[in-house]
Amino acid sequence: MKVVVISDIHSNLEALEAVLAKCGEFDALWNVGDTIGYGPKPRECIDKMVELGANPVLVGNHDLACIGELDLSEFNPVAQIASRWTSLQLGMDHRSYLQDLPAMTDSDGYTLAHGSPRSPIWEYVTSVPVATENFGWFDTRVCFIGHTHVAMYAQLREQCDQAEILPLRDGDTLDLTKDRYIINPGSVGQPRDRDPRGAYAVLDLSNDSLTAHRVEYDVASTQRQMAMANLPDVLIGRLAHGI
Repeated sequence: MKVVVISDIHSNLEALEAVLAKCGEFDALWNVGDTIGYGPKPRECIDKMVELGANPVLVGNHDLACIGELDLSEFNPVAQIASRWTSLQLGMDHRSYLQDLPAMTDSDGYTLAHGSPRSPIWEYVTSVPVATENFGWFDTRVCFIGHTHVAMYAQLREQCDQAEILPLRDGDTLDLTKDRYIINPGSVGQPRDRDPRGAYAVLDLSNDSLTAHRVEYDVASTQRQMAMANLPDVLIGRLAHGI
């Protein structure tokens, strides 16, 4: 069974379609959250999740902000502008869809949490101490996260008290039958690991292995769409650099 694991699409339809084209046929699509926010095509990205029957789909902090479920004062000024613009693009059906999504769930023996299993909406897993502590907050062998826009994994080996954090690079394959993992597949629509290509991972449930992938997409097209929507220049520019 082939499962495509994605996160942080952030309304970037060009990147999402490039990912879907490259990964080919799959049995399931898991989305770890922040389908919208920042980018120019929020309605279309939500519609694509519905069309493809993605399940589970998590809700992220930007999803919640765009439907008025989080105080925008928690966000930086640029994110506030993008969230207000995104909110105006959504129909009632889009809002209802996002409101019904969990921030954390289990699927086929795997845990998914947008930020972290300890704090699914807000916590960033970027350090060894935070990663190590979070292994105590889920019971499965593997937890998928998003939120940071950085493709990486934390590995807790047997008989070890402290996790190690490693980058998850294009083509890397992990054997998930040993040790425990917290895995971030990276961001589809706004990577921040200095690789502007859209990121995703493929999980093979037949042997519990995971392979990371990156795919080039038409960044300039997304940038033009954002400029036409008068979204902030800083959000437009960063797409070309993966920062």
